Amino acid sequence: MKRIKYYALSAVLLLCGTGLTTSCSVDDNPVAPSLEEQEAIDNRNELVRHIDSDAKTMADMFDVESLNVAAQAYEQLSAMMEGSKDFMTNMKSLLSTGSMRKAVAGISPVTSGSELAKMGYLMYITVDNSGYGIQVVFDGKGNCRLSTAKNLEFIFPADIKGIGYTLFKVIIKDGGEYYQTVSEANIPNVKGVACVNRFPRSLTMTLTGFIDNKEQTLSETVIGLELPLNENSAFVSLDAKSFNITGQQHSYSASGKESTLDFRLNSNNGNMTLGYGYACDGTSIVDCVALMRLKQQGGFIGQISADALNVADIKTVAIRILNDLTLSGTISDGDTFSQNFASAIRNRQPVSSPDALAGIVESLNQSSDFQLSCRQMTKAEVMKFCVTEKDKQYIIEPALKDLNSDKFIPISEIVDAQTMENFNKPFSMSFTPGGNAAGSALNVYSALIKMMPLND
Repeated sequence: MKRIKYYALSAVLLLCGTGLTTSCSVDDNPVAPSLEEQEAIDNRNELVRHIDSDAKTMADMFDVESLNVAAQAYEQLSAMMEGSKDFMTNMKSLLSTGSMRKAVAGISPVTSGSELAKMGYLMYITVDNSGYGIQVVFDGKGNCRLSTAKNLEFIFPADIKGIGYTLFKVIIKDGGEYYQTVSEANIPNVKGVACVNRFPRSLTMTLTGFIDNKEQTLSETVIGLELPLNENSAFVSLDAKSFNITGQQHSYSASGKESTLDFRLNSNNGNMTLGYGYACDGTSIVDCVALMRLKQQGGFIGQISADALNVADIKTVAIRILNDLTLSGTISDGDTFSQNFASAIRNRQPVSSPDALAGIVESLNQSSDFQLSCRQMTKAEVMKFCVTEKDKQYIIEPALKDLNSDKFIPISEIVDAQTMENFNKPFSMSFTPGGNAAGSALNVYSALIKMMPLND
């Protein structure tokens, strides 16, 4: 899944992050508000109070450094695996040839009355896609060298912001539990032989970097797969349209903080849930979840091998900060919204004309419906997008409804500067670090699945 769209969740947080910061104006000649108006004022004040407190906590605890290192390293490794002119072909051929050679040497008769016997097979072989002792060394120029090793290892150069250009290593081990698929073995002039493909339910990926002349552990990631087992069967189907992929990544920074990133991907007959949660030193900072409908309902192998998710619409999306501030809503056209969000992010830098941004804002507002809330609020506030101008420069900003009219006020006109700075701090080094880290790790996982000879 070359472009797993975790950014579609976390991009909302980046673009709207400063939209979670508001303040109230003061009227020199106040008029007694109605009960409805007073409720709106109380809601806004409550929102401001929670935002100010949460922004300070988030700015102090959000460890962008460790997330960025892991995200960039896995992203560059994934690019090398996908972009190398000979890696995927040679690796898959090596794994397939090695596994098949061992399997054919161990050809065995099918037990009478067994599931394989009921399928009509007389003999079977087992192809074991686990425990490979292969080391892959990339040179950063599209070339790789393969040799024997204790586990599956990747050594590669990467240029990481804050660290520089150095060598990194990923060691991959399986968790010891396995799924099995069955198909007819492709053996010339031999019929009736079942090929039992065995592959791990979980993988552990340990990322280390050679920093300051020594090897340091930067992150540890465990990714698990759940496929449905057919009733009274020992085998799973790779065409299953329902599956779960879950992961947890522990990252370690030079400051001594430990970041934990939980991510999950659940597919159920064309409906997919994407999510990730980020915690630092045991405190939940951000949790993002989106339920979406796909245009094409492919099975596990088809979806994990696809270059992109074909999103028809995002039924619900929710981003929660510190188990308090919540941005939630629906998106009617997932692909269009993602494209416009990408444009909005690029246009966070001021431009000289509002015309290029007007269409993006209109499309964002037409295809989405967002609300902002926090604990102890009696009613959520509607959030939209707008184009704002300062010193003849224009940017896209979130906007909240003016308490005294039907207009929406851009954040730049009502935001508290210090709170805005606190919210921007976590994103100052990178765009959506949590989403990038989750997506990059899953991209490496999907590349590993694709190179296993599961469909051969």
